[in-house]
Amino acid sequence: MKKAFYSIIILAFAAVIFSGCGKDGSNPIIPGGGDDSHKELWHYDAPIKGLADIIPAIDENGNIYLGGQEEGAAGGSSHIVSVDKDGNERWSVTFEEASVSPLTYADGKIFFGLGDPVKIYALDASNGSVLWSKDLTEQYDFTWAPVMAYANHKLYLISGQFTDAFMFALNPSDGSELWIRRTYYDVVIGMVVTGEHIFVDGFSAITRYDDKGSSCDSTWSWKNSNKSSRDVLTGNLALSDDGNVYYRDGNDIFIISGTSGEVVTDILLDNTFDNSSSSVTVDGDGNCYIGNGNLTKFSKNGDKVWQSDISSGIISPNYAQAPTIGENGKFYNGELFSLSCVKADGTLDWMLGAQEGVGNLHPVTIDHDGNLISYATEKGTLYCFKGDGSKLATSGWPKRYGTLGNTNSK
Repeated sequence: MKKAFYSIIILAFAAVIFSGCGKDGSNPIIPGGGDDSHKELWHYDAPIKGLADIIPAIDENGNIYLGGQEEGAAGGSSHIVSVDKDGNERWSVTFEEASVSPLTYADGKIFFGLGDPVKIYALDASNGSVLWSKDLTEQYDFTWAPVMAYANHKLYLISGQFTDAFMFALNPSDGSELWIRRTYYDVVIGMVVTGEHIFVDGFSAITRYDDKGSSCDSTWSWKNSNKSSRDVLTGNLALSDDGNVYYRDGNDIFIISGTSGEVVTDILLDNTFDNSSSSVTVDGDGNCYIGNGNLTKFSKNGDKVWQSDISSGIISPNYAQAPTIGENGKFYNGELFSLSCVKADGTLDWMLGAQEGVGNLHPVTIDHDGNLISYATEKGTLYCFKGDGSKLATSGWPKRYGTLGNTNSK
């Protein structure tokens, strides 16, 4: 039903948006209009369709990796695809299992999980061949889709069943267990790592664990005493450069000390955020950004610094997600029919009305040449648009899964 709803929107508004294209077929850019400075450089059609956000991973050579489920497949058929920096296919592999987790690239390997049954795979990033796999349903009777992070040359993951969750550290070379710990969560939503500190976003608590090499210790656990359930399930935490953890739940952004587990700042969001489910992005100074129809910036002290007020007609950005941050301090966002860029002061820098047939773009990442990569999941097409030449920021938590490789770590 949701897919049909999206299709109706696209059909209803397509004529209006496409009528704004220049006579030469170039994209309208606001402000400035039609200068083609952010044109489509290439696109690649993949056998992955749906409604979910797919944020590609990028390796040190600019190769791009994405994974997802085939549209309409009865309970399965997932695809993992790699293209080079110019959009040429390098390899494509298919798995019968469903529910692909976000892909992680690290040390020449692609890691991902499948949820039905629960499996972990490591692929050779050069050719897509399977290096190793673990069937957690067969070995442990696990039923939860795995949550993963990569750091310290280890693959960390959590899965489980009922109210029993288990966290692993695996050797990325062969998948062997370095340690395993029972964690007792009802649901695990996300996990991020900095140094030896592992922060787990459980449905009912945020917990820090410390990797001791051959074991794992719990250091602190924090629970929002005013909530009995989660209002926003964004699926990610964000880390600042000073070691604090940023966590969104309903009308609060909590900044939690990574050292003590105490709340450093509780940023209260007014009732205009009631329908917002945006995750949080953090810059190098600890300021955080959240989508709410417009983009809003808060200082690490909880002060609202600015809220963008962008009205460009029918393709005004709505910031359903927090943006991606470039080294130039600008914010990039992909969504229905458009890409947009907001300056560091909250004003619009440029906005691109997507070309005919592009449709709904999703959160962007930035390649090594400063171009913008976005996967239009409904259409099944990976796009590269010319950016501003600025690479992904290296400080703060510049995009949803942190690094270019989606490692969920700093």
